[in-house]
Amino acid sequence: MAQDIEADCLLDLSFLTEEEQSTIGEVLLRDSQLRVLEEGRVSKLRESVSNPSQLKGLTGDWFCDVRAKRHWHNHLGADIVRASIRRKKKPKGEQEPKRAPSAGDLGPIREPALEEKEGALDSEDRLPTEAAHHAEDTQDAGQAREQEPGDKPDSDDSFESFDTSSPEEGEEAGSRETQACPAITITAQSNGALQNGQDGLVESPPERNGAGPPHTLLTTSSSVSSLGSTLSGSMMSLYSEGDVGSVEVRGCIQLSLHYEAKRKELHIHVIQCRGLAEAKKQRSDPYVKTYLLPDKSNHGKRKTAVKKRSLDPVFNETLKYKMEKDELQSRVLNASVWHHDTLGRNLFLGEVEIALSAWDWGNTHPEWFNLQPRTPVFPNGLISRGKLNLALKFIPAGAEGAGLPPTGELHIWVKDAQSLIPIRGGTVDSSVQCYVLPDDSKASRQKTRVVKRSLTPLFNHTMVYDGFQAKDLSEACAEFTLWHHENFSKQLLGGLRLSLGTGSSYGLPVPWMDSTEEERRVWDSLLQQPGLWVEALLPLRTNLTPRT
Repeated sequence: MAQDIEADCLLDLSFLTEEEQSTIGEVLLRDSQLRVLEEGRVSKLRESVSNPSQLKGLTGDWFCDVRAKRHWHNHLGADIVRASIRRKKKPKGEQEPKRAPSAGDLGPIREPALEEKEGALDSEDRLPTEAAHHAEDTQDAGQAREQEPGDKPDSDDSFESFDTSSPEEGEEAGSRETQACPAITITAQSNGALQNGQDGLVESPPERNGAGPPHTLLTTSSSVSSLGSTLSGSMMSLYSEGDVGSVEVRGCIQLSLHYEAKRKELHIHVIQCRGLAEAKKQRSDPYVKTYLLPDKSNHGKRKTAVKKRSLDPVFNETLKYKMEKDELQSRVLNASVWHHDTLGRNLFLGEVEIALSAWDWGNTHPEWFNLQPRTPVFPNGLISRGKLNLALKFIPAGAEGAGLPPTGELHIWVKDAQSLIPIRGGTVDSSVQCYVLPDDSKASRQKTRVVKRSLTPLFNHTMVYDGFQAKDLSEACAEFTLWHHENFSKQLLGGLRLSLGTGSSYGLPVPWMDSTEEERRVWDSLLQQPGLWVEALLPLRTNLTPRT
């Protein structure tokens, strides 16, 4: 820092422990690395943008003028924190110096690991482009650590919003005075950082853990090229290059599985773990978390309590999922063990995955499984993403008397969808779209309303298609697709096709006559029972053959 900071500007941080000071030091180190990247971006803008007013907005220089009107000093928030930590508490009777010493040194702060320190020095000496490449490389090599964002449902990946704090943390942060960064700067920095993120490494503390002090947000004010910003610990984790000191996965976990047919529940009995790795200071505070993959949303998460200071914890807890047994055949049980840190940053200790399609449900005895390192999840390999509940009825021409209806009518009642599996976690904003092929024109399309934020959306929507003869239904196919809606696009979750599945229509081979046996049975029942409703609860397939 070029100039010393007045004592009036310093903060009283004498109550912080050495561990908390070390954590703040790591955040300040990340802040300095971000400054290098931001200065590189601003320098490129100064070379490419000639309009002074536009340049002032893009670089954030306008914020410097606003900040000067609100604050009587010109010190950066990060420098004030450095100087405040460096100032040691004086004995009684000894007066504080009128001028605080330079904040360039971090006396009481524990020095970062050698690799992290060298990386920071290198990033400051390199060009901005080289520093960006260095950040990407170290991000991939970083340790799998969890940041406490709370248990609110994830938005479409949960990364459309930067607010990753829990409601309690949000209230605490809202009570502080914060200075918002220019939006263009946050966007430019966040996109690259989020692409390197790992789903599932952002984790909230176990709900049933009542022990331990409340989690405190470590908030630092920093300025990047005249920008002032306040970022919480959760926010800073999005930009981090990974923490040093990875934990080697070892040990095993004992589980037993039982399906309760009457209640339609899967019971996962988490019994104990043995030989877990030491996460921190020759200790671990483990807990177990489960998902039924590929669903990794908060809705599908279950957790045990935390067992303090134990490498051989005994949990003896039962985690329950309410689900049809047929649906379980398409799921994979993921049970992972985590170290719960008192500061809210959890360490991955290992996991095990069990394909429920191959599980012997007659075996309810406890089994031991060796913990494995983290493995990527490929949700695209899922056969079904839920079920669609509907009913169909065909009314032949003149069946209601007086020549009504004049032509055959196909009535469709889309009731609801069940157990939807989102593509990237969180909830689903869904709608159902229907065609009666071979007519795939826009006039033939009918669709339901969009039901927001639900994995079991209720549509209760009826559709009517007319102009049919009974023989036409043998050549037709009712196609239903369920879509997840985003801000400016939509994604196909799955669909089904009701037809006789002959592979041809009116003598021509067509790819959309690919109904499964279950779908063919429903359509055949429709033909055999005119005037009657045919109920169906069918899986939403992800392997629909394209129409053309």
